[in-house]
Amino acid sequence: MLWTKRVMILLGIIPAFAVASVVAPVKPLQATAAETGGVLVARPAEVDFHTKRVGTENYKRTKITNTGQTAVLLLVTSGLPDDFGFGLEPGSTCPVLAPELIGAGDSCFAVVRYSPTDFFAGRLQMGTLTATASDPDTGGTIDVLTIPVLGTGVL
Repeated sequence: MLWTKRVMILLGIIPAFAVASVVAPVKPLQATAAETGGVLVARPAEVDFHTKRVGTENYKRTKITNTGQTAVLLLVTSGLPDDFGFGLEPGSTCPVLAPELIGAGDSCFAVVRYSPTDFFAGRLQMGTLTATASDPDTGGTIDVLTIPVLGTGVL
């Protein structure tokens, strides 16, 4: 059937644009930075631990940048399963207890710990970090950026 459609396109029977998605499917691009179209950008776009041995302690980070023209109040929170840790991990510079002012063009690092346990071995665990930018004058939300966090423990 695919061959028939290509022949019909070549003969001009079916306009190429009408079947372009059938003949040449588009391969999605891999994201290198999570962005919302707002002022916050995270690189890498996700914190992916891949597979790690049960009983090990592993750390990864993402860099969150204020790409806006003015300073914002930033707060980074998490929704993570038990085998993950977030907050005051070594090397973390993003505010996690209360919003802090981050200037235009400035960045911070959000560090996540992954310590897989026997109970979850072999299962993909997923959660999120959420970076919220607010207006320093009004407190109104300017942008919310969600960053996936994932990992699988192995024996």
